[in-house]
Amino acid sequence: MTNQMTQEMAYDLKSVKLPYLAGLPLRLFVTLLESPLSGLLLPNLFRSAGIARLRDQQIDEPPTLHPIHITGTLASEAGSVPQDEWPGPPAQPGPGFHFATVHDYAKAYREGKTTPDEVAHKVLEAIEASNAADPPLRAIIAVEREEVLKQAHASTERLKSAQPLSAFDGVPVAVKDEVDMVPYPTTVGTAFLGSSPAKEDATVVARMRAAGALLIGKANMHEIGIGVTGLNPHHGTPRNPYNPDHYTGGSSSGPGAAVAAGLCPVAIGADGGGSIRIPSSFCGLVGLKPTFGRVSEFGAAPLCWSVAHLGPLAATATDAALAFGVMAGPDPQDHISLHQPPPTLAGWDNLDLSDLTLGVYWPWFRHATADVVSACESLLEEFERMGVQVREIVLPNLENGRVAHTITIAGEMTQAMGRYYTYHRRVHSPPAIISRPSGRAPS
Repeated sequence: MTNQMTQEMAYDLKSVKLPYLAGLPLRLFVTLLESPLSGLLLPNLFRSAGIARLRDQQIDEPPTLHPIHITGTLASEAGSVPQDEWPGPPAQPGPGFHFATVHDYAKAYREGKTTPDEVAHKVLEAIEASNAADPPLRAIIAVEREEVLKQAHASTERLKSAQPLSAFDGVPVAVKDEVDMVPYPTTVGTAFLGSSPAKEDATVVARMRAAGALLIGKANMHEIGIGVTGLNPHHGTPRNPYNPDHYTGGSSSGPGAAVAAGLCPVAIGADGGGSIRIPSSFCGLVGLKPTFGRVSEFGAAPLCWSVAHLGPLAATATDAALAFGVMAGPDPQDHISLHQPPPTLAGWDNLDLSDLTLGVYWPWFRHATADVVSACESLLEEFERMGVQVREIVLPNLENGRVAHTITIAGEMTQAMGRYYTYHRRVHSPPAIISRPSGRAPS
């Protein structure tokens, strides 16, 4: 093996060390970056972030503009998972507390224990109470009360006549404020976008609406999605329902808080670099970042189009699978989504995993704090008990991948927001880590 190959196969991912600044030092730092003196700061920042190293690399392959592998004939029509493949309720719910699931709502409606009308009023009261609390939850930032009640009444009438649209009929669902939903504006977590209501539902919202879901409002998010905490000075920062002194994680902070607080069993989130997975982890939820192009991006804010994914945050794996079943599939309004075979959930809950092999790159798998590594290794051991074969693998050039992702997502967000640059200091919030939510600062 040549020295070059040895270097390529070596584990090269480093923990990034960049300065943490807040308050006046951060304001001064931003002022310097926006001044002619920025040339004194940028070279060192580029070195610390790994950008200078990437520039020095000789990469002998053409760039991949979208992470898709084209096989077969492109889809030409809209498609989704057939309802007869949707997951049914678990045969035996687990012990202890559990959230009300999609199937719990469906069962209660069909047994006449409650109605979507009653649920809608209770959800609206709960949202109002959560935002009036001290500190406020701020999971849901926009609610059109009459629209919610209108949806609920239509759902109640369908259930009365034994004609529900699906298991989701009347089930509360929140939508991240990065995704268009009539009759709400889409603010993308800012104070200046969303000056008028959306004219058309995003495809994921339209599919949820067609399934009868009770769309309860727009959920909060980190401003333009570029942050991992969920802090938002404009709309208030969502609090973690398990500990209001802690963040929910970002950028789908509102969907995470809404599901973890029990306002809804499912919420629609978006993920370009962890924005579904981080709040799901912080809030004890099941978050699914689907394969690129599996879920249509039509109607989502064009922030980071080559790394963007829409997907569910849910209270349970079954609810996540159900939501995926509604949302996934080709959509002629998003040409990237046409590069896929028909979506399926057949056998999704088969617990015999003996035909599954997991590749693990141990240096990467263990590149975390001891408690995180321990939890992940315990999960891997459980998979092995279920029949999974674990195979050690090597993933070369991880550092290049990390830096390339940073450049891609930051560059595309800069391009998306470029039209507002002239008014940057007026229309965007001050650097987010200057601001703290009302009440005690989160840990």
